[in-house]
Order: sequence, then C-alpha cells, then structure tokens
Amino acid sequence: MAKLTIRDDCLTPDRYIRIKYTGPNPWGIQDFLASTLKQYFHVSSSKVNNYRINWDITGDPIGFYSRWWARKEVGRFTELSFSFKVIGNRGKTRNEGTFSLSIDARVITNFNAWGPLLKPFWAMYSYMFFNRVRRKYIEQCRDYLMNYRNMVKENFNVETTEIPKTRGF
Repeated sequence: MAKLTIRDDCLTPDRYIRIKYTGPNPWGIQDFLASTLKQYFHVSSSKVNNYRINWDITGDPIGFYSRWWARKEVGRFTELSFSFKVIGNRGKTRNEGTFSLSIDARVITNFNAWGPLLKPFWAMYSYMFFNRVRRKYIEQCRDYLMNYRNMVKENFNVETTEIPKTRGF
C-alpha cells in the first residue's frame, strides 16, 4: 500500500494568527477555549484536546503555557487541523496580566492505494476534481480561523477586525 499525504497551510503567506491581550483575567482564555472549541467547529469531544498545560507559580507574576488542537473532517479524505498555543502570565495578588494566543491551521488530505495505481489515480482525480475542492477547503479553513479570531477579540474586548469573507458562512 502506498500513502499520499498533502498538507496545505490555511494562512499563507502568514503562518499564524496572533492575538495579544493585556488586562483582567488572562487565564480566562483557557476557559474560553475549553467552552467554545467543540461548539464552534461542530465536532465531538474526541476531536478537541488540551494536550499540554504548564504553570510556573514560583514567582510573581504566575506564568502559564497551554496547547490545544481541534480537527474537523470536511471530506472523505480531508480534515482541517487547528492548533492553538497560549502563553501568558497573571499577578498573584491581582488577577491581571497578559496572554498571547497563536492559531495555526492546515488542510490535511490522505490517500491510500496500491502502489502502481496511486499515481495515475491521483493525477486523474486531482485534475478533474480535487484542485477546485482543495481551494474551497483552504478558503473554508481560513474563514473558520478569522471568525474564531473575532470571537476571541469580542470576548476579551480587543478591537475586532473586519475581513472579507471567502465563502458565504
């Protein structure tokens, strides 16, 4: 069996969306991510995960670091993979501080086939069908990210940014 994997960045030429926040309750970003990722991307609990969380309580301010991911299937062979990284700190006496949220996303397509058939099958499939669909998946991924970015900004009273939509949702 041969395997073909195609990974496309959703945000080219930029790699990340970054949001910087300074104000009260910087740890609130963790609660926000935990409560909104599953609902926003319309996925089950197995498609969202907080796989890393670190605290440094030795000094003032308290530092924290966290990583999240979400995966949304959009086709038989394709899924959207979102990665969230939070770095921040908050004061011990007052619940004020900062956080920086970085969001990255990719469109991942996997094909499996018997070795000699993979190349001709892939050439025909991509020429006739997949190149248009792949472009739509990348645009859908970008729209998901930009709309989620605005949700985060609205929740933390950071100025939202109007962006042109690539699709109508």
